[in-house]
Amino acid sequence: MKQIFVVILMIMVVSLKAQEGKVIINAEPEVDQLVTLHKEHNQAYPYVQGYRIQLFKDSGNDALDAAHQIMDKFKGQFPNLNVYLSFKEPYYRVRVGDFRTRIEALDRLQDIKRKYRSVWIIKDNIHFSNYQNKDAGDIYEINKNIKN
Repeated sequence: MKQIFVVILMIMVVSLKAQEGKVIINAEPEVDQLVTLHKEHNQAYPYVQGYRIQLFKDSGNDALDAAHQIMDKFKGQFPNLNVYLSFKEPYYRVRVGDFRTRIEALDRLQDIKRKYRSVWIIKDNIHFSNYQNKDAGDIYEINKNIKN
């Protein structure tokens, strides 16, 4: 019985190892053109609709200095979040994060509210995240020359 179990286990390990390799995707040449067009569009318009958390909004002579102080303090407490300073007359604003969904922003809002009392979620244009699969070149090979 023990020998049968060992044999079955060896077969399972060998079958899992056999699934490694390259995937060949057969695509029309027009697909490559569409991908290139999509990349150009994303470079021209590097923003999407998303959410940020607003820490500060004020106007006046001291508003810019206050905004910089809040930015510096926040960067020290939350170094993994991007901080943005904007000016839309007459207000200086300090906003943080690049959240795709309101749920993501709400999750971070709870952490930030512990240190900053009057913060709220704002709909804003956010930067694309840098999604890159470094292994994609090793795994996928695109065959662009399809014969019909």
